Amino acid sequence: MGRITDNRADVYQEITDQMIAMIEAGTRPWSKSWNGSTAPNIPLRSTGVAYRGINVLTLWVAAMTKGYAAPHWLTFKQAIAMGGCVRKGEKGSVVVYANRIERTEENNAGEEVKRGIPFLKRYTVFNAEQIDGIEAKYPAPAPIITATNPDERDAELDALFGRVPVTLKHHGSQPYYQPSGDHVVMPEFADFHTSDDYYSTLAHELTHATGHVDRLARPSLISTKREDYAREELVALSGQSVPPATLQ
Repeated sequence: MGRITDNRADVYQEITDQMIAMIEAGTRPWSKSWNGSTAPNIPLRSTGVAYRGINVLTLWVAAMTKGYAAPHWLTFKQAIAMGGCVRKGEKGSVVVYANRIERTEENNAGEEVKRGIPFLKRYTVFNAEQIDGIEAKYPAPAPIITATNPDERDAELDALFGRVPVTLKHHGSQPYYQPSGDHVVMPEFADFHTSDDYYSTLAHELTHATGHVDRLARPSLISTKREDYAREELVALSGQSVPPATLQ
């Protein structure tokens, strides 16, 4: 019988390396303003069931870097079964299926014991926007809710962020959080394309501030390791994942 291996570490490393490469290249996929026709969605299987675990991150990265707004992802065979066809030249995205198999083995005492062996299976999926002929089954997502006055400040959000006990400074062209001074630096409001861009960026930087030594004391905030830097950026993603207009 062939050897079954648990290659989860390889998959996790692939995703980590991909995120680090994007960050080091100056690309922050979570900073997308989503000013197109649709809003980001939780990735869904062909049946409508939401993906979980690392697959959510994998497909989010794929959707944001390639500009997909449709939430559904199908295998090549699923697309054909539904009367569709993956367009020529389209490249799929990798997702994984994790489970355990049970194997009976003999221990040192000569007794038969059952042992669970974890395994990970990879397979390729395509976004609904890469597939022709399934538009009736998977229609285009609903339009995004946008700010009424995209070029004006939002008094409610200003008041909300004003209650955060972190000093906010405006200067320069690069937003960042400085742990040593416990302050956030932001470009001027007028330097952003829309108010949503400003407030979502501010939320991202303030989420970094939760890791300050006097708060959650998150090691990844001050670590110099590449993997910790990527991990910290993913933590801050949670503070920027909801467009401010939807909070009103």
